[in-house]
Amino acid sequence: MLENMVTSLLSYQQITTTLEKAKEVKKLAERVITLGKKDSLHSRRQVFSYLQNHVLTSKLFKEVAPRFKNRNGGYTRILQLQRRKGDGAQLALIELTEKEIVVKEAKVKGKKDAKGDKEHLHEGHEHKHDQKADSPKAQKPGIPDKSDKPKEPKKGGFLGNVGKFFRNKGGGS
Repeated sequence: MLENMVTSLLSYQQITTTLEKAKEVKKLAERVITLGKKDSLHSRRQVFSYLQNHVLTSKLFKEVAPRFKNRNGGYTRILQLQRRKGDGAQLALIELTEKEIVVKEAKVKGKKDAKGDKEHLHEGHEHKHDQKADSPKAQKPGIPDKSDKPKEPKKGGFLGNVGKFFRNKGGGS
């Protein structure tokens, strides 16, 4: 179980568990990261025998361990959280002290896709076509459009769906 928790800690950068388990995971994670700083064949084999995951082992040696190159220890920290509701166990958050920084790209509002434009150019043509007329979902004459019907709001939750079972008052199987 502790090996799996160390694997999760290295994968997700932080995990929530009980305080006692976090203290044990900290010891094991510090040892694995220290082995990762050596980057020799012997240390790679030792780490793999512990983690049992080739991808995570290479991630440890390429991404995680170089972040702690100038540290001699203290690769993880334990932050105490509230007590668990069911049994009152003290919860803790164990995380790597130097986390990987993930930058998310912001969406540009002024830019439109080709699908969002009503008119588009075809290759080989110089004139514009209306996309509604060219689309396979174009409305055929004589067939009513389904979007003209007013939509009823769906009843949410368990009790909203129970009502359909009681609507059939005729009794029957």
